[in-house]
Amino acid sequence: MGVKSLRITVLAEDYAGYEVKKLYAQHGLSILLEISLGSIVKRVLFDTGQDGSAVIHNAEVLGIDLGDLDAIVLSHSHYDHSGGLLEILKIVRKKPVPLIAHPDIAKPCIYLGPEGLVDVGLPYALHQAEELGAKPLLITHHLEIFPGVVFLGEVPRHRRDLVSEIPNLYTIESGKLVTHRMLDDTGLVIDVENYGPVLTTGCSHSGVVNMVIHARNVLGKPVRAVVGGLHLVDADEERINEVIEALKNEGVEEVYAGHCTGLRAEYALLKSFGNGFRRIHTGFSKTFP
Repeated sequence: MGVKSLRITVLAEDYAGYEVKKLYAQHGLSILLEISLGSIVKRVLFDTGQDGSAVIHNAEVLGIDLGDLDAIVLSHSHYDHSGGLLEILKIVRKKPVPLIAHPDIAKPCIYLGPEGLVDVGLPYALHQAEELGAKPLLITHHLEIFPGVVFLGEVPRHRRDLVSEIPNLYTIESGKLVTHRMLDDTGLVIDVENYGPVLTTGCSHSGVVNMVIHARNVLGKPVRAVVGGLHLVDADEERINEVIEALKNEGVEEVYAGHCTGLRAEYALLKSFGNGFRRIHTGFSKTFP
């Protein structure tokens, strides 16, 4: 049994598309993955946006039933990817529902900027999610959650020069404020028959190139398509071009990006990948193959 087809639908993103009326945009990301294993379809929600009511509203407008989820995956702890979880859990009928993430997802995530201390991590405690029917599976190793569907776990920093770090981001360890290395940043890779592996990312804080390399090492074959945020919004032209060159050298042929990718990077991706690039938005849908 393997993945016969994959349909992705963006339920939350910074921009709302014009193809469907009444969709809400928000700074954040949430993507529904409908994974056909032949006679069985598994539904995985990858990230939950920052506001569950908006994700639920968008799903209803698009005719999607979020009550039928088989699993929820959080790419990392930041509020714009995790904030909608509790509201979404309230409408999920399959309980308990696996909540898959890296163990560091529960660490404090503190940004120290001009406005002072801001908590940008999970806006709730994990036990609150458990009380609503979530079963947290917090793992650092990669895990095949369904045939051909692999949670990447902790992503090795093969190219440290291409890691998308955020200055002034801290966590607390042993009672001390220390640099947050965002080891919880991860993704899913879905190996679609007659197409190839599709990688979904939240923000790619671990570096989208590192995620592609890790997925290739785990599956033993190159990633063909990348979907999600690439966190190049603050990158200069030189670094953007290095990332694009590395992605192409790894065999990536298609990129569907938005959220934290940034306009400069989106322009460069469009120039480089041509018709192989699309800017995602709320309501965007794509079926592989």
